[in-house]
Amino acid sequence: MQEKNTIAKTKKAALFHDMSCFGRCALAVIIPVISVLKVQPVMFPTALLSTHTGGFENFTFLDLTGELKKITAHHEELNLIPDCVYTGFLGSSEQIKIIGDYIDEQKASGAYIFIDPVMGDDGKLYSSYTNKMREGMSKLAMSADILTPNITEAFFLLDRNYISQPYGKDFIDNIINSLFEKFHKTGRIVITSVVLNGGDYGVVYGERINKKVETGYVFTKRYGKNYPGSGDIFSSVLCGKILNGEKLEEAVRTAVGFIDKIIEYTIDAETPAREGLIFEKFLESLV
Repeated sequence: MQEKNTIAKTKKAALFHDMSCFGRCALAVIIPVISVLKVQPVMFPTALLSTHTGGFENFTFLDLTGELKKITAHHEELNLIPDCVYTGFLGSSEQIKIIGDYIDEQKASGAYIFIDPVMGDDGKLYSSYTNKMREGMSKLAMSADILTPNITEAFFLLDRNYISQPYGKDFIDNIINSLFEKFHKTGRIVITSVVLNGGDYGVVYGERINKKVETGYVFTKRYGKNYPGSGDIFSSVLCGKILNGEKLEEAVRTAVGFIDKIIEYTIDAETPAREGLIFEKFLESLV
């Protein structure tokens, strides 16, 4: 009797992110991280830039909103159904609407929805972000199975005025519970770039289990340097690990540990911050 083929089907992740021709961020880091975690990337580029915007001047920018409509339409003709939809920085209200419609269709087919609501940092919205886009992102977040804002974005999603860090744990627990209350009664939330009273720095995660939100913290060293693309790498590790069936706490710890390792290496290598984190040589450690 012939044995059945036991090779597992490769999962597919629909990636709605921009592409920078130079600089380790967005699709340039997301594709290799997702791939090494044995998830097939399905690209939906939202914009094409000559470099990313952090530390470079006179970069080119090509809005791909029109092409995005064609790509989603063609994939629908092919009946290409992803296992996950993973979104990051979006360039316009129109893009958010297109992606929202796509998410509604794929969620109905059972896709896992991973929303990284890239809107701002250090208490401010990015200069390209409008209030209309923020409203659109809040609507998009309603569909998320997992939502991964940094602490600044958490305030904006809740329509609260930003309060400077550090915070007490009770304050952060209120933030994460408020996000659950507003966006979904089930699901998962991970907040990055959190500084607590006493200096602890890292990530807080929450998951609703038996109608109760259970939270946890994963702390790391604070290096005092900002590297473009670090959030993209973190979220991509998290996304890939969750699609591979890891529990939330385990996936968060893996993502934090990976970022910590590559930051230390990048600092030791004296690589200019605008080039991003040296992650390539460490990819196999994720497997």
